[in-house]
Amino acid sequence: MNKNLFGHKPKENTSVKLKLFCDEGGSKDWLYIGILIVPETIETILLQDLLNKRCGNPEGNKVWGRCSPECNRHKHNNTEVHYVEVEKSKDKYFVAARWLDYLLDDTDKIYFYILGLDLEKLDRTHFGKKHQTTNIYNRFFRTAILKSVKSYFHKYKSILIANIYHDANTSLEANAYFPWHSIFFIENKDDKVSFSCNAVEFIDSDHKKSKNKYSHFVQFIDMLLGCANNCLDHASTNADKEALAEKCLPLIERLIEKPNNKNSSYKYVGRQKIEFFPKHNLQGLDENSLEYQYKKMDSFYSERHLKIENKNQTTLSF
Repeated sequence: MNKNLFGHKPKENTSVKLKLFCDEGGSKDWLYIGILIVPETIETILLQDLLNKRCGNPEGNKVWGRCSPECNRHKHNNTEVHYVEVEKSKDKYFVAARWLDYLLDDTDKIYFYILGLDLEKLDRTHFGKKHQTTNIYNRFFRTAILKSVKSYFHKYKSILIANIYHDANTSLEANAYFPWHSIFFIENKDDKVSFSCNAVEFIDSDHKKSKNKYSHFVQFIDMLLGCANNCLDHASTNADKEALAEKCLPLIERLIEKPNNKNSSYKYVGRQKIEFFPKHNLQGLDENSLEYQYKKMDSFYSERHLKIENKNQTTLSF
């Protein structure tokens, strides 16, 4: 190991401790997995920053819960921020907008990974006859965990995942495998990633219902996932949802068009990534053929058309 200017060896990065906050989304032909990865060392700072962005007091110190003068919007801003319900009130919209501004300004604290699964190209025969979508999610959930944490924290000798929190989901909670299967599989197959939890913990994203501070992180990844989904598929034409998606469109564009650009002002390399699977349709191909093997190895990709960019286009008449 190289020594620094003072003749001392730099401290070696040995381990990192993480918490994962997860949500799912989708449109007609796509299923999305979203993971917010929070290193233990910045958890308190990141959470306080998100809480502070709830504050809409233009006069005060903008520290959540300690506004001076007292913020008369506190009750309204202390609301669940959920992308599919953002049009229900302007309070939800403005909190979400401030969160997205924070995302775009951040260069070192927000780690996230989004994996989009093309349901039209996936060979569903590999996922059983019942509950295929849940089985697909379960299978690729562990892929999303491994691809994100091992990519972002590869410099560490060991990666400890302390907890995995997922937005409450009846079908996933009731599934016999999902809560524990990814943890069990990774623990037994990977030498670098370990867990100090035995199962995924499901929590209500509404912090007033859950009484759990981590619900704010679940809301945050829900907002990021919802915006990315709408940028890609333009599944909703609601004006508020479109405005939020378009707010983070510059970042989404760069993540899918230039995922390895280390010179980006957003500093997303090593922190943020959006990928899709599979690149090729393997249905009907001989699994022993060279074509099948090649296409299977070349399965993940990042570039896709952003359908929301079409919304203002009009058909030319001749």
